[in-house]
Amino acid sequence: MWLIRERLYLGDYRSGEQALAGVEHPVLPEGGPAPFAGVVSLCELSSLTEDCPDSPAHEYTEWLQLPILDGGNGEQEFEDALTVAIPFVQRHLKRGNVLIHCAAGMSRSVSLIAALLCEEGCDVEEAYANIARTKGRALALGDGQHAHLISPAPEFQACLRRLYQAASASGR
Repeated sequence: MWLIRERLYLGDYRSGEQALAGVEHPVLPEGGPAPFAGVVSLCELSSLTEDCPDSPAHEYTEWLQLPILDGGNGEQEFEDALTVAIPFVQRHLKRGNVLIHCAAGMSRSVSLIAALLCEEGCDVEEAYANIARTKGRALALGDGQHAHLISPAPEFQACLRRLYQAASASGR
């Protein structure tokens, strides 16, 4: 589980298990530990683990399950997921920490986080680069050793470029 920016975490399926089990992290900037306010699962968690819960262990945690294929159904499936996931994440970030995870934390979840950063005005390529650098720092990798830590599907990258480069060109 990697802290990408204040209150926003990236993870893999094990991170999803932990968040749904009620693990607590400091809620920045306040700093008090709390369970996750929101968990977004972009993979079928029950197919990856025998410990998949039916619901979060803590009543404070809300769980959004949007299992999508990693690029397998193209841009439209990802864009449809964004229309549900972005408002969910933005709403829950106001209450506390949010975890976005997929199976490996390299493509689906990275692309959703990139979309969130683009919503805040970041360029698509810089959003992906920022996520890779942040993940690399968390893993104590040197500069230039972080590019392999993410591998977003080309379909997801194309979707974000279409949605956010057009928006930034029009003065969004």
